[in-house]
Amino acid sequence: MDYHFFLPVRLLCGQDAVRRNAARFAGLGRRCLLVTGRSAAKKSGAFADVTAALDEAGVAWRVFDEIGANPLLADCERAAKLCVSFGADFVAGIGGGSAMDAAKAVALLAANPGLDVYAPAGSRRPALPIVLVGTTSGTGSEVSAVSVLTDRAGRKRSIKGDDLYAALAFGDAKYTFSMSREETISTGLDAFCHAMEGYLSPQCDPVSAALAESCLPTLWRALFALHAGEALTGEMHESLYRDSLTAGFVLNTLGTSYPHPLGYVLTERFGIPHGRACAVFAPSLLRLSLDRGSESAKRLLDLLGVPLQTFSEVFFALADCSGVHLTDEEAGALRERLTGVKNYANVPGGFDGDQAVTLLRRLFGRQTRILLVRHGESVGNDMAIFQGHIDCDVSENGKKQLDLLSIRLRNVHLDAIATSPLLRAVRTAEAVNRFHQLPIEKYDDLIEIDGGDYNGTLWSELPVRFPEQNYKWYHDPANFEAPHGDTMREVYERIWRGLLAVVRDHRGQTVCVVSHGSAIRDAVCRVLYGTIDRLGDTPWSDNTGFTTIDFADDDTPRIVKLNDASHLTPDTSSMAKQDWWSV
Repeated sequence: MDYHFFLPVRLLCGQDAVRRNAARFAGLGRRCLLVTGRSAAKKSGAFADVTAALDEAGVAWRVFDEIGANPLLADCERAAKLCVSFGADFVAGIGGGSAMDAAKAVALLAANPGLDVYAPAGSRRPALPIVLVGTTSGTGSEVSAVSVLTDRAGRKRSIKGDDLYAALAFGDAKYTFSMSREETISTGLDAFCHAMEGYLSPQCDPVSAALAESCLPTLWRALFALHAGEALTGEMHESLYRDSLTAGFVLNTLGTSYPHPLGYVLTERFGIPHGRACAVFAPSLLRLSLDRGSESAKRLLDLLGVPLQTFSEVFFALADCSGVHLTDEEAGALRERLTGVKNYANVPGGFDGDQAVTLLRRLFGRQTRILLVRHGESVGNDMAIFQGHIDCDVSENGKKQLDLLSIRLRNVHLDAIATSPLLRAVRTAEAVNRFHQLPIEKYDDLIEIDGGDYNGTLWSELPVRFPEQNYKWYHDPANFEAPHGDTMREVYERIWRGLLAVVRDHRGQTVCVVSHGSAIRDAVCRVLYGTIDRLGDTPWSDNTGFTTIDFADDDTPRIVKLNDASHLTPDTSSMAKQDWWSV
């Protein structure tokens, strides 16, 4: 395999790395312009360490501290003029990606006054030497030759050149300790995307793959812990910063995939922080790669130790782009902007502007939200019989579950409630409606599997009476055929027909839909895997557990939350007490 790996950065890491290497500054010149934001460099302690080191090395310094998030080209040009007037020999960027990217641009502009930074490199003079001191755990800018600036039209665009590599890059994780939880999440997501987008690229080389595999699992563990509400610790900060540098190596060699250019749109139009804006597209990239048979995508999930659904839930929650909405017209107007983007070369099987617009519409266009609820525990569940079409009422424990469910959904906005016509489902719909007072609509296609001769039979008797069908129920559920009843494939098609009927009757609304265990499992299987043949890999829902599914206007579904039964207590959970329905 042909590949190259080029990284001419002297990276000095460890506690007090700046102060311990103060003498190195003198080798870069006698005057330095410091490029920072308004407060983060000072708050982190990095500014004090750098200025002390410069003083110790006998280097005079001036400060330009007006760099904001998503640095403006105009601000970099102003800083470059100060750099020239001060006679600086080198530039030091202190802060997150914005400050470090700005420092690269300032070093280039100071050496080339009046330069159009987006024009081909041509015969421009090399940038002034650059020193970078990172204070966030995500950008990888310390080790890359890329600077992303916001141009005069308000668009984020990148410049690149070997002269933008840092002569010195300092990595001291203590500077990240002052980051807020929100900043830590956003930059951690950015670092993960850098490593993931490179790892999934068809151009990924063995060195970059090894680097990505070394940091993706630990980045995931930190992000998962933050998603779970765990407290930030010094150890977590250090891990995230170390991994962000490793991800930066991957970024520098391979670049990024479509989450980054699409993320720029969300940052420009809605002010979504960069890491979160990129991360919201990561689940779709991973799913697309899996669908196209990417071995790297399969390997990634193995490394993380989670299914795609868990990955998606965590990333969508951390990215939190729920406030982003685009009309069809607004998404379509972005087609030209998102066509011919070089990053698409890093997508397995390719990508184009039409696919980008379609993805934006599916994620941020009008959504119809379905809360797909399994009915409360029934008398039949309690008796351990196969219910099918047997019309049982809810059990005493089921009534407790319904109380908990009604409270759980009390403050959730609902526009409609739909249900299977069977009594246990209707009772559940009525419980949800206690605090909503909506008409309850019945859809026949939401009904449970008709078990035929199975209906009313004890689970313990099934292996003896129907050995062949019983084996299929557990080991080949996609091909289960109830004697004198439904096939599972019929239920698979019927429940989907029922859900789409609800969606089309309530387009753009939020609807609570009550159905049954087997039917819901079929529907979830369809969304997760696209084929009933994976039914055996699909989890069951607890009684009154619900799965939240968003349907785009083209009826493309996305599971937001799978089998949420967090309202149940251990003593009310059916699954915690029963195992008759599973092996």
